[in-house]
Amino acid sequence: MKYRTCQALIALLVFATLCSAQEVFITDSTGFEVRVLENNIFGPGERLEYDVYFGVIPAGKAGIELLPEVINYRQAPCYQIHTWARSAKAFKLFFKVEDDIYAYMDTRGIFTWRFEKRLNEGKYHDVKIIDYDQRSGFATMTNDGVPEDTSEITMFVQDAISALFYFRLQPLEIGKTIDINVHDIRKTYPMKIEIQGKERVETPAGNFDCIKVEPVLESAGIFKSKGRIWIWFTDDERHLPVKMSSKILIGSITAYLKKYEAGKLLDK
Repeated sequence: MKYRTCQALIALLVFATLCSAQEVFITDSTGFEVRVLENNIFGPGERLEYDVYFGVIPAGKAGIELLPEVINYRQAPCYQIHTWARSAKAFKLFFKVEDDIYAYMDTRGIFTWRFEKRLNEGKYHDVKIIDYDQRSGFATMTNDGVPEDTSEITMFVQDAISALFYFRLQPLEIGKTIDINVHDIRKTYPMKIEIQGKERVETPAGNFDCIKVEPVLESAGIFKSKGRIWIWFTDDERHLPVKMSSKILIGSITAYLKKYEAGKLLDK
């Protein structure tokens, strides 16, 4: 296969976007003026599992979760996010996928401190870690354990995973287009998000009233799509991504929510 399956399986789950939000700022114990956002919809233990199809053929499983423990990273309280993709048994016969992506996301301001991807796709293997020093304004990328690049970042920069959770906290207005910048591995890339309309979506987890969104990210690596990507978020306070569809070089890949487990909100 000339394209990397992970680009369709994982990219569906790591949609990155930023929207306007009312923000409050506090100074933490290190002297860092940190953004604080109100979050009443997700917490540790939240888990979403998806069935993934290549056309009508079952292609595998995928998921995104907030691990049960909040950790301290760079003197900041962080959620541990994990997304994963696994090819189905039949699919493994000609292309095996076992991919994992991790991110450390600030519990106060829902922005990133660390991003890690571990891709195993056929004979292709890739391990990259990006450490975001939000206080100094620099990100350092490590490739297979070897430091390679340092790039400047804007305050409260998002990686693709943490931005998904940031997006879920925002109000969605039909017809609105949002232009943003997203840091991806080495650089910051522009993204435009169109909030297109409302649709009823059927999934193994149930039927949902949804808001359809189309993100376009001019990026490289796992976040780039040769075609178009659409994501359907529930039209309620949770804004759960229940369906995701991506056109690839030959056909399309679609993920449907199979199971959802709510997490525990952090104490105020």
